[in-house]
Amino acid sequence: MLVAAVPAAAQTVSEVQVTPETMTLAVGQKQPIFATAYDRQGNLIASAKFVFASSDTSIARVTREGSVQGVAPGLAKVEARSQGRRASLAVLITAGNGGSSAASGTVLTLEPTTAMLLPGESEQVTPQALHEDGSASEPERVTWKSLKPEIAAVDSQGVVLGVAAGKTIVQASAAGGLMATLPVEVQQSDIALVGASEALGPQDAETLSVHVPGQSNRRLDRGLLWHSSDSAVAVVDSTGIVTARAPGRTEIVVQGFGQERRAGLLVYRLPQVLVVSPKPTQEPTVLPVRGVRQFSAVANAADSTAIPEVKIAWEVGDTTRAGFDHATGTLTARDTGNTSLTARLRGFEPVVWHIQVVPGVLALDRSRLGVRLGEQAALAATLHDDDNKPLGPAPVTWASDRPDVASVTAGGVRGVSPGHAVITATAPWGHTARADVYVAADLLVASNRTGSFGIYQVRSGAPDPLLPVMSDGGSDIQPARSPDGTRIAYSSSKAGSPDLYTMDADGRNARRITTDPGAESEPVWTPDGARLVYTASARAGVPQLMVVHADGSEPRALTSSGGGNRDPDVSPDGRRAVFVSLRDGNPELYEVDLDGGEARRLTKTGDRESSPHYLPSGDLIYVVDKGSKARIMRLAAGATGETEPTEVLEVDRPVAALDLSPDGARIAYVTGKLADAEKGKATLGLRIQPLAARSTPVVIPLRPGERVLSPSF
Repeated sequence: MLVAAVPAAAQTVSEVQVTPETMTLAVGQKQPIFATAYDRQGNLIASAKFVFASSDTSIARVTREGSVQGVAPGLAKVEARSQGRRASLAVLITAGNGGSSAASGTVLTLEPTTAMLLPGESEQVTPQALHEDGSASEPERVTWKSLKPEIAAVDSQGVVLGVAAGKTIVQASAAGGLMATLPVEVQQSDIALVGASEALGPQDAETLSVHVPGQSNRRLDRGLLWHSSDSAVAVVDSTGIVTARAPGRTEIVVQGFGQERRAGLLVYRLPQVLVVSPKPTQEPTVLPVRGVRQFSAVANAADSTAIPEVKIAWEVGDTTRAGFDHATGTLTARDTGNTSLTARLRGFEPVVWHIQVVPGVLALDRSRLGVRLGEQAALAATLHDDDNKPLGPAPVTWASDRPDVASVTAGGVRGVSPGHAVITATAPWGHTARADVYVAADLLVASNRTGSFGIYQVRSGAPDPLLPVMSDGGSDIQPARSPDGTRIAYSSSKAGSPDLYTMDADGRNARRITTDPGAESEPVWTPDGARLVYTASARAGVPQLMVVHADGSEPRALTSSGGGNRDPDVSPDGRRAVFVSLRDGNPELYEVDLDGGEARRLTKTGDRESSPHYLPSGDLIYVVDKGSKARIMRLAAGATGETEPTEVLEVDRPVAALDLSPDGARIAYVTGKLADAEKGKATLGLRIQPLAARSTPVVIPLRPGERVLSPSF
């Protein structure tokens, strides 16, 4: 039995090391540095992530991957950091080109790139020099070193030997300053014998293999001894190939690395007759979609007794039309069309049944689908009868009209680039079903980069991370993506006063859904995507919360108190809304049922609170203004005004707006004060970071003078 490897628990970095300890480069030269992290027990953390930095980028620059390049003569320090731990090396940049291989862009690579070993197991590591022109050569004068030879040793030929359980690094150094490292883990793990059948017929053969389940089921090909306990019944060669010889029982035994595994084998009597049911005819067996039919084939010996150990090979001619369960002998119709079912046994003519499946109606589980960049979602095709009752999955072929926007494989849709694509499922008989797919980046913001505010999506890591979605000069702000990712609600002044609009996630098909004379803003979707909660105020009036259907019908007030109510968010179960109210003079958090009723006060802190959002658990996070700083607070679900909130993290500057990712793991926020920014006294910034103490924010670069508002995941 194959056993899947279990991921190890997250390790805490206790020490960071870098090699080499010093580096000399010419201007324009590049050379990688190698960083390793270890836990308190001295174990290598192979999954550790590093951040590299140069003390003087005018002398030496370092890439995200740790490649150092000389810029100008001088001395700089390059540092590697992981989980707050750091290590550094001195880098001397000279004026000459040095003439080394590294200067020409040559790098040293190792094959394999990592090694997982058992104690006593060896692995040959092959070095190779790769040049800028794509050519490869054998490097000169390679020397090898293990950082922990008591765990894994390496000889002068690059053969790594597992010694004891643990993790280490094997380092290869070649002429010209080339260097490469190989993470090695030695683990005492059980081996497993894979591919053994319980029974074979005389002269049948099969191939067995040995795997290490605790090491991602990797296969062992060396250091193994094979034998059969009764070579008259079956034999096995040195590669694990078993050949049956005569009826009887035996055991196939494999030994290696201090372990032994056995598999019992029965070599059965030679079949003489094949008995099948039902009897095959030239007329097809007709099945409706999802219909089932039993088929059987039994091998008998010369005395007409069954040989139950004989395995009949079953084959469906077109598996998109029907599927066969070998264990139960059941054929299940899947899709309309013709196919066949064949029973095969060596030494006998194949037995063939012709199958005809009657049609059904093809449908997809969704007609609209939203996918984030780089992420994948699934579409399912099903068959329905004439009463639209589902019959089960439909075998189809998939296609995208814009594979550069959304690719599709076996119903798995992957977001490639922002935009709109149509995914088509086609049944073998020609019927089709389609779904509109909208691909968007992770975050939406409003930006004034064209003069008036428009809606943009943020692609972290891109040179210019903001990509326009809606920028029509109408002061479009406060975007909110629908739960299915296919629509965006927003506030716009394109018709005069601010009103609510919805549009497709690619910015097309904008539709106005409120027409009141006041201002409508801050839309939030309910989890089912059917309604919007928003802030509305008559001209010069007090803002109140409203709820409206997504098509603009049946608007209804949720609050009516003095002081004003705004900044809503809807609970994960869609039953409540949290908001900020000034009814008692100070901005405090309140909660109200969407079905109506009195609002409940949640905080009585005296602080200035804003941007409340529900976590998936029902807890709340919100912003507390602390002048030049801000605190992100957490309030337990079901809290009252007496409940004490807890601080999640502190931000080193004011937070003007904040949003929470749907999974509750990240926040995006605008730093700075809106009033100061409008007066030209402050600059607004955009950050994304994990919602965890001491987490590091990602600062999204903006254009000079650009202001962003209302981030929204």
